[in-house]
Amino acid sequence: MLEMQLTTITLKINKPTFINAIKYLAIALPLLLLAPIVITIGFKALRKDDTYILLIAGIVVGIIAILVTAFGLIKVSRYLFDKDRDHEEN
Repeated sequence: MLEMQLTTITLKINKPTFINAIKYLAIALPLLLLAPIVITIGFKALRKDDTYILLIAGIVVGIIAILVTAFGLIKVSRYLFDKDRDHEEN
């Protein structure tokens, strides 16, 4: 009886949706615009006051923007190309 219950449990595959991918890219867009501005301000603050805070913050924002963009593009590609695999299994 336990074996029968275990075989009837179906796993839900979390297939990425197109809207979810667009959300990642929408989050990445302001970060991609903000990072170079903060880095430029950071270099100017470094020259004027010898403070590294804004430069480090700009670099961190830039790395986060690159990662979020990459995750968004991966989700878009999974949405486009995993659709065919689902039809082959059925």
